[in-house]
Amino acid sequence: MPISLLRTFLILTLLFTPSLSQAQLAQNLFIGNPKALSLGNSVTADPPGIDSIHFNPAGLIRLKQSTKNIKFLTGAVNIGGEFKRNAAYRENEDFLNTTDPYADSESEIDKFAIYLPFLGITETPILAAALGGAAYVSPENNLAIGTAVYAPLVLGYTRDDDDPGIFYGKSIGISRITFLSPTISLRISDSFSFGIGIGLSYVGTGLDLSVRLPNLKLAYAHSVTSLLCTQTDIEDHINICEGSLSPYLPIFDLEADLEKNLSFTYNLGFLWDVTPWLTMGMVYQSSASDTLEGDVNVKLSDSVASFLSGVASSNPLFDEFSRSLELIPGNYQINRKGKFVLELPQHLAIGLSMRVTPSLKVNIDLKWTEMSAWDEWGFTFDEPVELLDLLETPVSNADGLTIPRGYEDTLDWSMGLEYQYSDQLSLRFGYEPRSSGIPKDKRDFLIPIGDAILYSVGCAYKYDKDTTLEFALGFMNSEEYIPAGSSTNGNDPDHHSEGLNPSAGLDVSTNFQATLFEFSYETKL
Repeated sequence: MPISLLRTFLILTLLFTPSLSQAQLAQNLFIGNPKALSLGNSVTADPPGIDSIHFNPAGLIRLKQSTKNIKFLTGAVNIGGEFKRNAAYRENEDFLNTTDPYADSESEIDKFAIYLPFLGITETPILAAALGGAAYVSPENNLAIGTAVYAPLVLGYTRDDDDPGIFYGKSIGISRITFLSPTISLRISDSFSFGIGIGLSYVGTGLDLSVRLPNLKLAYAHSVTSLLCTQTDIEDHINICEGSLSPYLPIFDLEADLEKNLSFTYNLGFLWDVTPWLTMGMVYQSSASDTLEGDVNVKLSDSVASFLSGVASSNPLFDEFSRSLELIPGNYQINRKGKFVLELPQHLAIGLSMRVTPSLKVNIDLKWTEMSAWDEWGFTFDEPVELLDLLETPVSNADGLTIPRGYEDTLDWSMGLEYQYSDQLSLRFGYEPRSSGIPKDKRDFLIPIGDAILYSVGCAYKYDKDTTLEFALGFMNSEEYIPAGSSTNGNDPDHHSEGLNPSAGLDVSTNFQATLFEFSYETKL
């Protein structure tokens, strides 16, 4: 039994990674630019001022004058789930003479959280961030240089201890903050400009996860030990009655803190004024391969610790074996240094911006993201775990392990409308269908973002000749229903032996909702 526990622990150390992957699945939601949000992120051919650094660096030259901006974003994010029994699940409970206390229940997040350097996961009253940037434009208006601070992702949450979602994370915090982004934009001709920029980012993530193993092997072990404990003389041979190995209760808690202080990416793009009423744009955002490093700590639950302690005290051989796995009575924890290589998928967008009438502009974008980069994730240990070589699994060895994801590339479009109501006021509307890149047979509550639609509105108000105020409000919703046995990553009982599967055999429903408000103040230097 200790080997199977260790095996599961090692596979589960990868599970902080879905939080990072949501950075791509929630692409552009946390940049903090009101123009981009209000136009459904359809700004490749109509870049938004200083934030052209992210959306299309060629657009920086269109500022005309040196400029600075300050941005504020806030939002409400809700992640909910339901885990329902079905007839087959009830039959298994009856056969095993045990009940799942978390079935037929709902999950919801309790508080927001973010991951901060030196502090780790930190609860916050609201999801909010203040950002900004500045750019210099040459007097000849043929060169622009700028930098901005923005957040490709700042997101996290905590759950109550009795929430069934604790098996996908009691608390999660993720931050990817681009703190320096030196960018240059060149005007090649009156109708064509080019730009390139480098992004320097901090990446950090933390996870506190409760783990259970609702598989048949553990269920049978629980039934057998429960039956044997009714025998009055079992304690004369081996002590297996001090604790429990229930497949439906927590086995252990996993805590992970991993970070990288400096991550490099680059963006390049162009703008081409095809006609006075039509502009074409393109942006390429590079992939990145970042090695996050940090600490992983696992603490067995009281019931499992009591069980192992009783077994170990029954025979010196058991005690020696427990010690070889670092499961020392009175201190049932495993500590490791670990590394995870995070592959950030590359992204390409092509856009058109059309002046349909003197007052109405229509933007359309076509976007491709290489989500297939997450075919699998890999984790390595700084020190080998030799016992992994004894495990009969294709995903692990003494140096680390991999876990399959099987995601697919996405190809999406979006549209934005801008109506010039007056010389001072512009009204904006956006629509963006978003593909998750997660096939139907790979869905799970670990990443509860499926295909979604972003709706947005906003406006720009020219306060004076040098100052513009912009506002945006966006709403995104994603709902998924995952019937029992339909996902090899989520709730297929036949695949529980290859990794975490706390919903094996259950019907799972997920709901992700995000409401964002963004404001910016931009003025000439």
